Amino acid sequence: MSNLPPQPPPHSSFHTPTPTPDTSNPSSNVIAGAAAVGATVGLLVSGPVVGLVGGVGAAVATMTTGTAGDVARSAGNLGASAGSKASELDKKHHIVDKTKAATSGLVAKAKEIDSKHHVVDKTKAGAMKAAASASEFNKKHDITGKTAKALSSGMDAISRR
Repeated sequence: MSNLPPQPPPHSSFHTPTPTPDTSNPSSNVIAGAAAVGATVGLLVSGPVVGLVGGVGAAVATMTTGTAGDVARSAGNLGASAGSKASELDKKHHIVDKTKAATSGLVAKAKEIDSKHHVVDKTKAGAMKAAASASEFNKKHDITGKTAKALSSGMDAISRR
């Protein structure tokens, strides 16, 4: 046995310390703001699943200490401020109501044009005719077969190099 004191485990550059809860207790507006910012960034970067994870992760991070918590709370304050300003503008200018009314009017006008000119039916018929023509052209000239053969030959040539 050695008389040396116990040594801490070796440090790994991949080790991430477990966040510890922060006692500052951010407001629900800050948590919601961070979730909104995290979700928006995640959605823009990689889509809805990453958006969901980003929102939850940012909200949880607001309640931790350290740099991640500080950044999340700052983003949360920014998100809460933006939400508050948007709400203020909506109350003043009735943006949501005007947008709903305009959208409703556009939908009604589109339905009216379609019932008068049968746009949807004509579009469907045109698409079906185009698909049938493309299929007939393919049967006559074997486009898909020739394309598949060319791709296969090209891949074989690349794999032999």
